[in-house]
Amino acid sequence: MGVAARQTILVADDTKLNRTMLSDILSDDYDVIEACDGREAVELLRDREGTISLLLLDIVMPNMDGFEVLAYLHRSRWNNDLPVMIISAETSPAYIRKGFELGVSDYISRPFDPEVVLQRVRNTIALYAKQNKLKDVIAEQVMEREKTSTLMVDILSTIVEFRNGESGLHVTRIRIIAELLLEAIKRRFPEYGLTASKIALISNAAALHDIGKIAVPDEILNKPGRLTPEEFEIMKTHAAVGDEMLDGLRFGKDEELVKYARQICRWHHERWDGGGYPDGLKGTEIPIAAQAVSLADVYDALVSERVYKEAYSHETAVSMIKNGECGAFNPDLMQCFLGEADSLKDLIAIRSDPSKVLFDAGKLSREVLERSEPGLSGRTVLLLERERAKFTFAASFSDGLLFDYDSESDTVAFSGKDRERFGYPKIIADSAASLMGEESPQALAILQQRIAGTSPGDPLTNACVELTLADGIRRTCEVTCLVVWVEDGEQPRRLGVVGRVAVRATES
Repeated sequence: MGVAARQTILVADDTKLNRTMLSDILSDDYDVIEACDGREAVELLRDREGTISLLLLDIVMPNMDGFEVLAYLHRSRWNNDLPVMIISAETSPAYIRKGFELGVSDYISRPFDPEVVLQRVRNTIALYAKQNKLKDVIAEQVMEREKTSTLMVDILSTIVEFRNGESGLHVTRIRIIAELLLEAIKRRFPEYGLTASKIALISNAAALHDIGKIAVPDEILNKPGRLTPEEFEIMKTHAAVGDEMLDGLRFGKDEELVKYARQICRWHHERWDGGGYPDGLKGTEIPIAAQAVSLADVYDALVSERVYKEAYSHETAVSMIKNGECGAFNPDLMQCFLGEADSLKDLIAIRSDPSKVLFDAGKLSREVLERSEPGLSGRTVLLLERERAKFTFAASFSDGLLFDYDSESDTVAFSGKDRERFGYPKIIADSAASLMGEESPQALAILQQRIAGTSPGDPLTNACVELTLADGIRRTCEVTCLVVWVEDGEQPRRLGVVGRVAVRATES
């Protein structure tokens, strides 16, 4: 049996004696790292994110005090994952109350009692470990249940598709496109009351939208030409048949998944103007789950090859839907569809024959995951988005000063070969205004103006500004920025800025 890895504790205190005493108390059981002020503590937290089990934090420190560190943890969404214990001689109720309001787990006053400190540290780490283990167990149970439900839905839908002669990816695409549309509705139209759990259930239930086709004769289901009016009437019965099949379940028909699946089966061929079937529902009488799957089904049918037609291009399909050639749809839903149309186009892979279009379902799944409310923390998704942009941008440079401004935590991190030449610390966690330094307000104003002029479609900008370097000499510098955007409601917002500052060659 291997030896369990020792947990790491970060001690942030500006008094070396206090850090030494705490290290002596804890070092037999834990790995202890030290920070002499709040700024250094934040640098260590960023550098060693996910590896620190506990933060022991003093309140009164230079550069960045303990309350500022707690505020940073809150803005950065770390306070739920990292336990913090205050270690301070400040024992006033106001200090203690403020600490707990900012998410502190415990408060230890000086002078230290070694046994008390050690036991309270053990208790806090053990409590968080139990909480995390419980969260993991619950998440695993939910995932197992979801996997089982998904497997059974996939089996049923695949049987239908096999008999229908369609691509096995049709169901996958319908689920993904429906989820993409539902996420857009959730962002743009909160009055529909969609939540992450509802969207997951609806997109899963979408796989059963055509289960009623199992009762349609083969000669009609796979007829290569146009159906006669009589044959089309038989084909139309699949909507009601699918609903009836699910209503006849002996077990589980009251589950939310089955309720959504029944709505989708029965009403995914209804139309906003009342011209659909089987019940001629109109407008908001049609559940939003069925509306989203209906539009997803129409779009996928247009861009896919069928026994009776060739595949249309993405542009043609969007144009046909927009012009009403494929029936009437909810204007809110259409707004979301047109808003996501470019994303759909970007996520289509063209096979060797350009007329045959197939979705890159894996890539589209990742896109949906990144834009939804994931099981992982929101912070994790935002970090992934930022890191992807930062890596691509920074990889094209080999020198200069690189900076990374995170608007979520209002923090600027500096790196690169020329960081010391510019005189910047590794991190400034107090304000975005510190990016160019207090001595360069004009440079900051120029840069802020350029950044304000960017957009998701045009995120790059640059400027020439004068900055005072560490040697005290002002030099003309070229600043290149990439603004990182994220969808947030109806309007995108700036998630942060990554960039490079370089002294002009003529002034080097």
